[in-house]
Amino acid sequence: MNTLRKPMKKIFLPLSLLLLTLLFATNTLASSKIEQDAGPYHVIMQTNPENLMVNQAATFNIIVNDKTTGKPVTGAKVIMEPSTMNGSNASSKSDSSMGGMDMSSGMDKQGGSPMQEQSNIGGMAMASGSYMMEGMTFNQPGQWNQAITITSPLGESAVNFPITVGKSGPNFVLIGGVAGLVVIAGILAAILKKKKN
Repeated sequence: MNTLRKPMKKIFLPLSLLLLTLLFATNTLASSKIEQDAGPYHVIMQTNPENLMVNQAATFNIIVNDKTTGKPVTGAKVIMEPSTMNGSNASSKSDSSMGGMDMSSGMDKQGGSPMQEQSNIGGMAMASGSYMMEGMTFNQPGQWNQAITITSPLGESAVNFPITVGKSGPNFVLIGGVAGLVVIAGILAAILKKKKN
């Protein structure tokens, strides 16, 4: 019995570290959520991934609810304006606007891109009143501002969400997870080798 406890202790620490690493990895892949009221609307913005990085494609999901009733607002016209970088010179379009946003679906007269209303994505049901934009990228790290204009029978209103974009670099969570798996595999191999001898 005592000989079995020693290998279990050796396995427990690396396994615990691996579980912690996976928890952190899950947290970084989760979507962020910001809520604001704008006129008659309660607006929720979610980004996936949560931590936006330079030149990394992201999905923006906007959920629009009636502020007084809490009911979803469906059939609204939701326009995502080009993002602007905080503190940048507004006259310099190349520095202040978002690069890489796919607006080929038809930029409207205001210079924004209409968000598509979604009821499901990849077979998963989405909340009513959800509007989505995929494939958005930012060309610089820093603080950005994302304006959204909403028009429905309740009226027209605009909301501004702050966005933080980080520098892209190596994925330390993934590297740590792989290293943890290698360590655990090595320990298990050593234990099995001792049992055979």
